[in-house]
Amino acid sequence: MEQIGKTKEGGEIENELIFLKQELVEKDEKIKKLEEENEKLKLDSIHDELTGLKSRGYFMEKARDDISAVSSPESEKRKEGFIDVSFLFCDIDYFKEINDTYGHPFGDEILKEVARLLEANIRDSDTVCRWGGEEITISLLGADEKEAVDKAEKLRKAVEEGINQKYGNNPKYSDLKTSLSIGVSSFESGLSFEELINRSDRAMYLAKKEGRNCVKTYSEIKEKENIDAG
Repeated sequence: MEQIGKTKEGGEIENELIFLKQELVEKDEKIKKLEEENEKLKLDSIHDELTGLKSRGYFMEKARDDISAVSSPESEKRKEGFIDVSFLFCDIDYFKEINDTYGHPFGDEILKEVARLLEANIRDSDTVCRWGGEEITISLLGADEKEAVDKAEKLRKAVEEGINQKYGNNPKYSDLKTSLSIGVSSFESGLSFEELINRSDRAMYLAKKEGRNCVKTYSEIKEKENIDAG
């Protein structure tokens, strides 16, 4: 009888251990699920849902950090040789016509393809952001105006050629026109992010005015203003 009692007690302890192990497994699974959900929320907060590009909020924060870094002689980035930062303001040409002609789902497809082409042709230190609608901004850490213009031209050509390769042989899209108008502004001491991005935006509108599918700089606007003033 004494042996039976001991066996019963041992069985109860074993059952309790099994129960506790199951509880721990369930808690671990819940913690893992919460961590995955938190990570997803974090990713969602810094990425545009449609294109997967960085969000406007993330871009603005990083751009301000980059401007601060190249402004300060004591910053690590400045010590590594980063003394410039430039911004590209890109707008997809004829985007309204694309939506009107082929429908908004196809417009979304074009936007995603443009985003993919841009991301495929930048450096790890560059940041591409969906600014809003069909507008896309890009920060180029370490690039002065000339380097930024060269990069903008490469991106413009990559988009034009990439879209043509994907859709050009399809008779359904024979009237499709997709290209980028790009404005460039570059770092000047004392200028805020808002001022620099506004400059690149103004340069982009100059590109639109000059016929689209081209790159213009804020320097060109300044030069024209100085000539007019003189």
